[in-house]
Amino acid sequence: MGIVKTAVSKFRTTLLVMIFLIIMGMFGRAAMPIASNPNITFPFVNVSVFLEGASPEDMARIVAKPLENRFLRLEGQEQVRSQNTQSFTNLTIQYDVDYDIDQALLDVERAIGEVRNQLPPEANDPIVRERSDNDFPILVYSLYGFSNLRAGYAIAQEIQDRFEKVPGVLGVEISGVPEELLEVEVSQAKLESLGISLIEIGNAVRSNNVLIPAGFQDTGSGKFSVEIPSIFETRQDVFNLPIKSDGNKVVTMGDVADIKRTFKDATSFSRINGFDAISLSITKRVGFNELDIAQAVKNEVDKIRNDFPDDLKITPGLDTTKFAGEMVSELEGNIITAVILVMVLVVATLGLRNGLIVGIAIPFSFLVGFGILHFFIGYEFNFLVMFGMLLGLGMLIDGGIVIVEYADRLIDKGIERKAAYTQAAERMFTPVFASVLTTLAAFSPLMIWPGISGKFMRYLPVTVFVILAASLAYALIFAPMLGSLLGRRKGDGDKSNDSDNTPLKKTYKKAISFAVRNPLESIAYTFLTMFLILGNIVPNYGKQFVYFPSIDPWLINADIQARGNLSPYEAKDYAIDAEEKLITIKGVDDLFMSVSGAGGAGDGVGRGYIVLENPKDLDITGFEVLDLLRDAVSNVSGYKLNIREVQEGPGQFSAPVEIEFYSDDLSLIEKKTRELREYIEKNIEGLTGVDDSLPKYKIEWKVDVDKERAYQSGISLFDIGSAIQMVTSGIKLGEYRPDDSKEEIDIRARFAKDKRTLSSLENITVNSRNGAVPVSSFVNVEARPNAASLVRKDGRFFYEITAINVPGFNLNGEISKIQNWITETGFDDPRMEIKYGGLTERGAEATDFLIQAFYGALFLMFIILVTQFNSISQPIVILLSVLFSTAGVFLGLTISGSEPSTIMTGTALVGLAGIVVNNNIVLIDTFNKLRLDFPDKSAADLISETCMSRLRPVLLTTVTTIFGLLFLSFGYSIDVINRAIYEGTSTVKWYQVFGISICWGLGFSTIITLLVTPSFLMVLENLKDYRASARNFVTSIPTKVRELF
Repeated sequence: MGIVKTAVSKFRTTLLVMIFLIIMGMFGRAAMPIASNPNITFPFVNVSVFLEGASPEDMARIVAKPLENRFLRLEGQEQVRSQNTQSFTNLTIQYDVDYDIDQALLDVERAIGEVRNQLPPEANDPIVRERSDNDFPILVYSLYGFSNLRAGYAIAQEIQDRFEKVPGVLGVEISGVPEELLEVEVSQAKLESLGISLIEIGNAVRSNNVLIPAGFQDTGSGKFSVEIPSIFETRQDVFNLPIKSDGNKVVTMGDVADIKRTFKDATSFSRINGFDAISLSITKRVGFNELDIAQAVKNEVDKIRNDFPDDLKITPGLDTTKFAGEMVSELEGNIITAVILVMVLVVATLGLRNGLIVGIAIPFSFLVGFGILHFFIGYEFNFLVMFGMLLGLGMLIDGGIVIVEYADRLIDKGIERKAAYTQAAERMFTPVFASVLTTLAAFSPLMIWPGISGKFMRYLPVTVFVILAASLAYALIFAPMLGSLLGRRKGDGDKSNDSDNTPLKKTYKKAISFAVRNPLESIAYTFLTMFLILGNIVPNYGKQFVYFPSIDPWLINADIQARGNLSPYEAKDYAIDAEEKLITIKGVDDLFMSVSGAGGAGDGVGRGYIVLENPKDLDITGFEVLDLLRDAVSNVSGYKLNIREVQEGPGQFSAPVEIEFYSDDLSLIEKKTRELREYIEKNIEGLTGVDDSLPKYKIEWKVDVDKERAYQSGISLFDIGSAIQMVTSGIKLGEYRPDDSKEEIDIRARFAKDKRTLSSLENITVNSRNGAVPVSSFVNVEARPNAASLVRKDGRFFYEITAINVPGFNLNGEISKIQNWITETGFDDPRMEIKYGGLTERGAEATDFLIQAFYGALFLMFIILVTQFNSISQPIVILLSVLFSTAGVFLGLTISGSEPSTIMTGTALVGLAGIVVNNNIVLIDTFNKLRLDFPDKSAADLISETCMSRLRPVLLTTVTTIFGLLFLSFGYSIDVINRAIYEGTSTVKWYQVFGISICWGLGFSTIITLLVTPSFLMVLENLKDYRASARNFVTSIPTKVRELF
């Protein structure tokens, strides 16, 4: 190949190119942001609409429905969901995962413009925003120990300002404190004595709190601006506001009301470790290193603690970067450990010089990979990128081993070093290129994996693709160049670097002799073993497929459920009771609770999370802590606490089981949801944490107005509504922005607290034509049940039941029980539709894709192999090794007692399809070359010679790949950087199933390659001989006939 000769002869240029690529990679690695999970842009667009005072039914009917009907016609949308609560509608449009999110936002905004005139004019303009992974906080700090709420809020705002100045911080949201309010507490007695109506108060504020552009005065000798102070800037401006003139006396707001800057009525509370707290949630910008952000924030917190009294506590309530940093550090340590092991093995096998030439492929490929992934693809350094490097570690040196080992043989024959490496690279160019190409072909279907799972896992095949491409360039261009400069020379007394007199080769020679002499028996024994494994051993080991590997949880959700018209203060009492039971449980590090009282879907009145201690410091597992937590709250009264671990991976927002009900008949699916939930809780032992999205029916006061009577008295509905608002949340008069506030503050008028009851309507009057009349004369107040929320999905009403599986139970079996019950009892109804979702459904979808990807990979590899060998039979022999590797995978999982993971095991099987064929490619290519060079030798001798010559490189490439994952597959993490050995950590459990699959599959297939592939070759050669004999016999018949006559 001309490129090889050019690279070797122009070695200075080649060396400079290599150095440039290494430097690019070093800069790329230094600049790559570090993240725990891949930075996935969720294909969701949120639309929110506010209409003050509207019920959930009204919001669903007059706001959600027009928008839904238009959104369902949007190109690329897959689902439209709306949640309607008091005064608020939130719609979520889910798009195809690869749809351009910018185009989606533009389409949604255009659609809103088309139907805006169908919405009530009183509704606020819809707010459109993209939902992304960066919307979720990476850090949450809680503030407590302040003297009063106002002081705490002021401190929180100061801390917010300081956090937002940290590079990489996108925003800081304060929660746990009500919004500020300028309250105008009106005296009813003064209003009546002075004859002032509520409308006059409202008009006075609105007409005096406007911006008046007065313009400029040009006198000819100068130009001066004219200012009219018209916007409220202080509380005193509202206090001195004139309302009414009575003769010479002007009545101001201060004459009829007390004006104070306070907070709105509490609707929620935040608590941390048993204390009322104010929380600050920190989100990061895209492209910034979250570990660096976390460290910078922690440094700022240290400064804040020095600036404030010791009584003020600022505590990290959630730190998602904590375990990200540990995972990154642990994986980096494992990668370096694997590199050292592989280098030691290569050097011990090939010698120092040859070992270094081969081993340099690892850092070179990694660094080039860093450069490409950062500068050209824009990836961050996350655990899937690292695992792709760990997986590719052994494969990176395969091509180098083949070329260096072949060059070593040529040197042993007396060929000069430069010529030997040039000839070796040229001779092995095609098989090495085909080997890498088949591996890339196997991984390529994973790069078009659809859905969130595919977008999440895509980092792995892309990383493998990049570093393998870099290793191919090294093996074919840079390794020959380095070998020509640094490779060993043959001395007069040197022995061969690969002796045939070792015990391993002697034993292997005997095995090959048997396989060549008895090819059909060898093949039969192999298939019998494979069918025994797949047909008998594996089905009986009792493990079910899971979506992602089960790893110890470090973050646990705790949801408080209760029924009734609970106030936030009542919900807070439940939260305090739960805290007292949970905070003392072994393994609990931090406990955060957010309570809000009645409202929203389901029975939830509070949500929280429990952060566990570092698993490395605990002597019990995270699942054992989870069991202790559930036991602690199993007998609570008045409420229920649903405790569930946060799922890792792309399914972290889904429950393992989701059963969805759709219908236009709301009452029907409400009834069916209750029935099915009751059945599951009583009869399905394998499911726990059962919950549903049914709304709470709370008591709502309906105020019916006698409009005809009010009209006859000259009283408008607005007058009556204003009077009622005065005894509830108040009348919003306007807004103002004081100098010490970032946000505008509402100005609200209402009566004193003791007057704010509906019974006060008896004593509140409105002005009619005949004087003041009690409001109660025109209204009838009645208590009625009303849903707290209504959810619609794809234009229909929607409820769902969620649950999680109990360890030890077959999840698919439990779902089958539910499906059988639905069928047998006639539960289904033609007016409704039942769908199954959650991680179980995602796992089924992933399985379907991975099976297709597996077949697609085989087809691509078959095309490549047919092109290389110009044969049909030899590629079939090579691909049979993929089938044997499958048996090895499941045998390994069976022996280790591991749960096969749909994602990890499936990805390993697809990846193995490309890895295991490499040795067969080199083996058969060598046989074909020997057959051309020595046509007079028997097939048996050629096959034996091929196998003996390729034994060392085949074993070396296999063992180096296995070494990269060996310790992880055994459940150990060896971190040479931190000089630590860990057992059973989250990192280990995440990758253990993948490691077992690769190690056992590759090891099993390698044995088959070395023993059974020669048998297949012998059968093919025998068939050729039979065909040749038959052809000769047929062609000789005319001659023999002529001889007879």
